[in-house]
Amino acid sequence: MRSPPCWKTPCLQRSKSTVLQQQFNRVGKAELGSVALPAIMRTGAGGPENFQVGTMPQPQLQITSGQMHRGHMPPLTSAQQALTGTINSSMQAVHAAQATLDDFETLPPLGQDAASKAWRKNKMDESKHEIHSQVDAITAGTASVVNLTAGDPADTDYTAVGCAVTTISSNLTEMSKGVKLLAALMEDEGGNGRQLLQAAKNLASAVSDLLKTAQPASAEPRQNLLQAAGLVGQTSGELLQQIGESDTDPRFQDMLMHLAKAVASAAAALVLKAKNVAQKTEDAALQTQVIAAATQCALSTSQLVACTKVVAPTISSPVCQEQLIEAGKLVAKSAEGCVEASKAATNDDQLLKQVGVAATAVTQALNDLLQHIKQHALGGQPIGRYDQATDTILNVTENIFSSMGDAGEMVRQARILAQATSDLVNAIKADAEGETDLENSRKLLSAAKILADATAKMVEAAKGAAAHPDSEEQQQRLREAAEGLRMATNAAAQNAIKKKLVHKLEHAAKQAAASATQTIAAAQHAASSNKNPAAQQQLVQSCKVVAEQIPMLVQGVRGSQSQPDSPSAQLALIAASQNFLQPGGKMVAAAKATVPTITDQASAMQLSQCAKNLAAALAELRTAAQKAQEACGPLEIDSALGLVQSLERDLQEAKAAARDGKLKPLPGETVSVWGRVAQGTASVAQALRSLSQAARGVAATTPDPQAQSAMLECASDVMDKANNLIEEARKAVAKPGDPESQQRLAQVAKAVSQALSRCVNCLPGQRDVDAAIRMVGESSKRLLADSFPPSTKSFQEAQSQLNQAAAGLNQSANELVQASRGTPQDLAKSSGKFGQDFNEFLQAGVEMASQSPSKEDQAQVVSNLKSISMSSSKLLLAAKALSADPAAPNLKNQLAAAARAVTDSINQLITMCTQQAPGQKECDNALRELETVKELLENPTQTVNDMSYFNCLDSVMENSKVSPELAGEVWGRTEGGSGKDQAAHTQEALEEAVQMMKEAVEDLTTTLNEAASAAGVVGGMVDSITQAINQLDEGPMGEPEGTFVDYQTTMVKTAKAIAVTVQEMVTKSTTNPDELGILANQLTNDYGQLAQEAKPAALTAENEEIGSHIKRRVQELGHGCAALVTKAGALQCSPSDAYTKKELIESARKVSEKVSHVLAALQAGNRGTQACITAASAVSGIIADLDTTIMFATAGTLNRENSETFADHREGILKTAKALVEDTKVLVQNATASQEKLAQAAQSSVSTITRLAEVVKLGAASLGSEDPETQVVLINAVKDVAKALGDLIGATKAAAGKAGDDPAVYQLKNSAKVMVTNVTSLLKTVKAVEDEATKGTRALEATIEHIRQELAVFSSLVPPAKVSTPEDFIRMTKGITMATAKAVAAGNSCRQEDVIATANLSRRAIADMLRACKVAAYHPEVSSDVRQRALRFGKECADGYLELLEHVLVILQKPTHELKQQLAGYSKRVASSVTELIQAAEAMKGTEWVDPEDPTVIAENELLGAAAAIEAAAKKLEQLKPRAKPKQADESLNFEEQILEAAKSIAAATSALVKAASAAQRELVAQGKVGAIPANAVDDGQWSQGLISAARMVAAATNNLCEAANAAVQGHASEEKLISSAKQVAASTAQLLVACKVKADHDSEAMKRLQVSPSDAGLLSWAAGNAVKRASDNLVKAAQKAAAFQDHDETVVVKEKMVGGIAQIIAAQEEMLRKERELEEARKKLAMIRQQQYKFLPSELRDEEQN
Repeated sequence: MRSPPCWKTPCLQRSKSTVLQQQFNRVGKAELGSVALPAIMRTGAGGPENFQVGTMPQPQLQITSGQMHRGHMPPLTSAQQALTGTINSSMQAVHAAQATLDDFETLPPLGQDAASKAWRKNKMDESKHEIHSQVDAITAGTASVVNLTAGDPADTDYTAVGCAVTTISSNLTEMSKGVKLLAALMEDEGGNGRQLLQAAKNLASAVSDLLKTAQPASAEPRQNLLQAAGLVGQTSGELLQQIGESDTDPRFQDMLMHLAKAVASAAAALVLKAKNVAQKTEDAALQTQVIAAATQCALSTSQLVACTKVVAPTISSPVCQEQLIEAGKLVAKSAEGCVEASKAATNDDQLLKQVGVAATAVTQALNDLLQHIKQHALGGQPIGRYDQATDTILNVTENIFSSMGDAGEMVRQARILAQATSDLVNAIKADAEGETDLENSRKLLSAAKILADATAKMVEAAKGAAAHPDSEEQQQRLREAAEGLRMATNAAAQNAIKKKLVHKLEHAAKQAAASATQTIAAAQHAASSNKNPAAQQQLVQSCKVVAEQIPMLVQGVRGSQSQPDSPSAQLALIAASQNFLQPGGKMVAAAKATVPTITDQASAMQLSQCAKNLAAALAELRTAAQKAQEACGPLEIDSALGLVQSLERDLQEAKAAARDGKLKPLPGETVSVWGRVAQGTASVAQALRSLSQAARGVAATTPDPQAQSAMLECASDVMDKANNLIEEARKAVAKPGDPESQQRLAQVAKAVSQALSRCVNCLPGQRDVDAAIRMVGESSKRLLADSFPPSTKSFQEAQSQLNQAAAGLNQSANELVQASRGTPQDLAKSSGKFGQDFNEFLQAGVEMASQSPSKEDQAQVVSNLKSISMSSSKLLLAAKALSADPAAPNLKNQLAAAARAVTDSINQLITMCTQQAPGQKECDNALRELETVKELLENPTQTVNDMSYFNCLDSVMENSKVSPELAGEVWGRTEGGSGKDQAAHTQEALEEAVQMMKEAVEDLTTTLNEAASAAGVVGGMVDSITQAINQLDEGPMGEPEGTFVDYQTTMVKTAKAIAVTVQEMVTKSTTNPDELGILANQLTNDYGQLAQEAKPAALTAENEEIGSHIKRRVQELGHGCAALVTKAGALQCSPSDAYTKKELIESARKVSEKVSHVLAALQAGNRGTQACITAASAVSGIIADLDTTIMFATAGTLNRENSETFADHREGILKTAKALVEDTKVLVQNATASQEKLAQAAQSSVSTITRLAEVVKLGAASLGSEDPETQVVLINAVKDVAKALGDLIGATKAAAGKAGDDPAVYQLKNSAKVMVTNVTSLLKTVKAVEDEATKGTRALEATIEHIRQELAVFSSLVPPAKVSTPEDFIRMTKGITMATAKAVAAGNSCRQEDVIATANLSRRAIADMLRACKVAAYHPEVSSDVRQRALRFGKECADGYLELLEHVLVILQKPTHELKQQLAGYSKRVASSVTELIQAAEAMKGTEWVDPEDPTVIAENELLGAAAAIEAAAKKLEQLKPRAKPKQADESLNFEEQILEAAKSIAAATSALVKAASAAQRELVAQGKVGAIPANAVDDGQWSQGLISAARMVAAATNNLCEAANAAVQGHASEEKLISSAKQVAASTAQLLVACKVKADHDSEAMKRLQVSPSDAGLLSWAAGNAVKRASDNLVKAAQKAAAFQDHDETVVVKEKMVGGIAQIIAAQEEMLRKERELEEARKKLAMIRQQQYKFLPSELRDEEQN
């Protein structure tokens, strides 16, 4: 008997532990055996030996202890070899960094002024921050190595491991530099820098040990790797303690470790329960699975504990939190695997229950751990005692705003709000009672009273809304009360809210700075493997800009944390955060653009991940900065005033140091700081600090004492003027309407501007640009001369000199553009060179002008030279402006445009002067254009169009395909046109240039393909969303073209589309995750459109506050969409990850919530127009309901209720119609009034039209179903009123807020007239409906008016919303022919019944014709001539028919024989117009025109219709699920699934078969075997009818089959019905095949497709008939096997007595004979049915069936 397997469980005590080690070089399957087998004694080679108990004998075979024999190791894969190389290079970098940690960084000499002292402090803070962020990255990378190397080496992602290793080594290298500087500063300040260096060395040593154990070829046990990782975590914590940056709460870390150990304990319990399952399992394979699953669970748990130890010191970092969460997911997955393996291994309910309870405990412990991490991620504990209550109040009021229209939800939220405000009031009162300062106590009590009063008001409003849930007014009162309560809360808890928002901003700023630091480190490490120097240079440049911003952001965080109550510190943090966003975004873009050009995959992945993390951090920073700005905004003036005064003091101190010769530049300050002076003038209030620092730096780096004094003097003057400006601004705010204050403010502002200009002009670059402008002006004066002296040079010499000077000027222009983005020295040098080159070019131009043969040519040359002079001056001015303010909007575009203008002007002059061989000027122009665009290529992050990344990628790839073709064409033409005298070296040079171009284009194509494959689609979508969010914050756009209503309507539609897409993503996350990418792309596009509309909507909103609210809500929605798209991408990568799915659903919920916030913001922006939109939607629903009622009435099924008469409803109809007229008047009057009144009017009109429609429907029903035509007349009358009201509401919405002379107001008046006309018509119809003598006449009058209105819509220039085909148009014209005949008959008979029928038919026929004509005429394939022709004849037809109806109306009023005779003439005119219409329709179709009445066309349509019917039935089958079964069911449980699958197979096969038959039908027409206009119409028509009937039979049989299958799975079916349905499908399929083969060519493609029609399994080799037959057989077999259909064996009790037994036999025989007779009768009935159907078959089908 086999002994149970031995088990050991992981233990958490230090004294003992068990290492669960995986064997890396296993082959095949492991053998499972027991170590408790009895020993077998054998005779050894050396004779008998002694065996002792308690000791281990010597090994009998050769044993290698401590390591694996290398000969047994499998060869390394290419990925493992790449990782080995990465680790080796990383270890070298770590050793090099460790070697540099022996000495301090050498500090430069520093002064003792305020700036130098501040530099020391700031540099220490910056170093600490950088070290902290780098340690975060090291620990996160270490945890990543632990997680990624946990599984089977064959499944390990070695590229990701290499990325983690690269992250560790690159951050350690950068950290060592910061540690040396910080240690030096600490020593300088009297601290112990040596201890810091030693701590850094210890960390480097721990990292080195980790990398050794991570080698793929390493044979060390995994426990060594985990121990090395734990040592990295320990030394990281010690290093952070040395620099005083251990900011995580120790209690939090202790709890973290406690929770991780709790997970381990729960996992150990699960492993024990799994052990019990394995012991009870007899199947060795299942036992192996349970053991493997439990082992994996134990491994992942020990790994989680190791990760927790690693990241605990840096758990505040999101990347560390992410790694710990990832380790937790692995535990959850392994626990789930343990449960699944246990379920498969045993049926013991008790054991499975124990395993389930243990797994639940693991899940619960894991959730506790993750919640603890998330709590820290959200910012830790709340700040202050008001935090929870204020959070609840702010969130719930938002919910109330977004729940407008749902009174129940609003009241529910109001209850929550009342409880929260009560808690807040009690907290404030408690603080007031404990306050010792009476003034503060009084303020607190006053705030509590205001809050209590606002709460009482809100409660009363909530009661009103609860009592009247349908009242919009009560809901609006509740909303207003909630707004008041929100304002009172903000006032009462202002400090608490502000502190919380500032705290969130501090957290977001720290993470943004840390992410930026890691991105810079990744960029520097990737430089060596980047094959594109230009892209790397662009990345380096953007990193430099961000590196300059990081210190200010860090200083802002430190200042805010050290001075939590200082408004200046908070505003400085907000300003630093806002300034960080733009360069940070540019660095993200540059990093993502560089990733595809990096050859080292690990480095590329590291840079990509860092860029992604930075983009997410920037999004958080943007949101936090916006909210903090709103809370701290009122403090700006006081803060700015204090700041300016302190800066003025600093400058005075710098001036004193300069006079004494002691002003020294700070470390890192060079002449490059000169440009910062100009940049510092961009925003006075926020950039004065930068201006002050830059001015001091300029003075310190300028050797000229006079220039020093001038710069500091100008900067001091700016501070003085700014101080005056802020003082005047504060006074102006206090007196907002005082004109004297406004005037003084304007004067002071002008003085500041002048002082700033003087300060900027002190810089050398600006002076040189001014000198160049003056030089251009002086040189251009020569062009004012009336004549030029004759030239001494030849024309060729002058032309050559001009070309050379033009090339020089063009090159100088490009250099000037480059220099404007560089240093002031670059700008000074390039502007001077540009001036000289312009002077030379102008001299050459004058020489060329003197060569001109005529005065006219000379004047043209001079004109072009003047144009070049003007564009050159504009270029210099643009360069000067951009250098002074690089961040100003549109300046870069203006500079590029000015440079292009210079190039274009030069091209025009050269083109005019060039008279050489054809093609010379084109080549020269192309060369100059290439020189111009080179500058764009050297700045790849500069935006030049609005295309997305992927659109740009596609465009460049397309152009790269075209370029070689063009190069080949140029080469061919040049070679063909070359003459004998052409120089051989020129030909060779051209050939070489063409070859080089082709090679360059091939390299470009290869790079683009790599970029396309490397760039993630989700990343592109997130980038698009982020870009759309950022555009909302960009500078002002032009004047919006539309109104707020236009943008509001579009945004509401788009927001609702986003909500629908989000719900679909939630559904697909469970059913089909593969489709999430398509939905995410749709979400991205919809959000882009929403954001594009949001900006003009905000500008056109009622006030600035509403506009800002809309933008903010749209941005919040964008962040939610970006998060959702990211989760969708993650779920696509791992569809079975339950945690990712849960996170996606949570993200989707947040997006849906933010969509409601956007809608609420839009509604608040223009409540009246929003009400109009809602009202228009409601009216559309009423019209659709009336159309349905007309269908019932036409069918004769609109019956009266009880014994009511029309008289019972007449008064109600008249009264409601008059009320509607009054509502209409109010609606029109309030179109230009307030939004509140407009909303009330729109709601009132909708309520009234709803009542009117209902009462008219009741009145029509009371007329009785025996008079359907009169019912239709009445309902049509109210339908006309509803349509007119819908148009009126639309016109009112468009005219809202417009001036009286606006076209929209004119349209509103016209709509009002139509409304009144239709209501009047309704009243007349109501009065005449029971008058037998006039009701027909009245109906005809109403129809004539309706046709006129339809004709007005038809004649408008507004294109239809959709288009249609000419066939539909032709079909509509046939109704006019019938209506014309009816009208003539009614005119002759003069019977009211005929007239009513004519009126109803005419209304429908003309309206359908006009709509069909317009939608067909606007088809994109219809030419404008044919469109105009169709529209003209459509109008003529309607006009002719109107004349006919009006003539009938005249006859009714005065019937005479002469008038009746004229009816024929009117009808002929209508018929002629119809003929013209049909010809126009044929012209629309062109040569592909087919007659819709052609039998072959009908046959094809029937085939396609049958295919559609089959597909619909198949979809119905897809939704069927087998009914629930009792637990004691046996193996026959799967028969219902078999039935459904077989039925689905039949549906798919028949669908393919019918589609193939349709293709065969079209091919017969093309071959002429069945004519498009049949020669033998009877014969072909008969054949087509056979095909039609066969297709219908297939469709009908398939539908019957689906119904039978549905009944079967629901338990209501019979075996006979299902089997019979399947056989009928097979029979009808055979008949369809016969019908198709009658006239077909057996070698045709269609017949081949017909016989090789694909089945549901996608196997193209199955014949269609065989597919159906095989699927039918499968269904029959499944049905016969199904337990539901099997007859249960009945127990027959045989009677023992003779008489009773004989009676039993007789009864059984009688029943058998009766069944046989019924069977025979059923067979005869079936034969008769087939005979009857056989009579209607075409001859061909009868012959085939006989054969």
